[in-house]
Amino acid sequence: MDTIEFIRDSIHGAYHQADDVMKDLTTSLFNWVPTGTANPISSILVHYLTSEDFFIQTILQGVPKLWEEGGWSKRTGVENIPGHGGNWDEFKHKTLAMEPMLSYQIAVRTATNSYLEALTFAELDRKVKFAGSEQPTTTILSLLARHIIFHSGEIAVLKGIQGSKGLPY
Repeated sequence: MDTIEFIRDSIHGAYHQADDVMKDLTTSLFNWVPTGTANPISSILVHYLTSEDFFIQTILQGVPKLWEEGGWSKRTGVENIPGHGGNWDEFKHKTLAMEPMLSYQIAVRTATNSYLEALTFAELDRKVKFAGSEQPTTTILSLLARHIIFHSGEIAVLKGIQGSKGLPY
């Protein structure tokens, strides 16, 4: 297995984990607000999808996010995207429909898969600006896989706290 195959397998494995954790998710589970400072599943999904969009579209390809290009703010009812330093409080009292977010997920994954299919060894070493420094593309792609898996774990825990099965196995 070469590096490109490893990256593709890692991201597709993260997708599989994310899909498994979303099984049997109801609107009630999706929007439930936990006590303390934890965030609802809805905001976690918005965050990790818009992050993937940002990593692939803006950081790696230098184009606007699908979020803006596709009018996803209006389509999902999410005015402010939560993120590092972002406004997570909007989600504490907001009920989101799952379907528009899952449609956005399809658009983001389609774009990511197109990027991954065209990935070359030269692209792996290309430096991009990220978090105040220059990083190789491989660092961003590795971060993407870890980011999806990390947040899938959060979603599994939030489902479990609510009495639902976090993962289907």
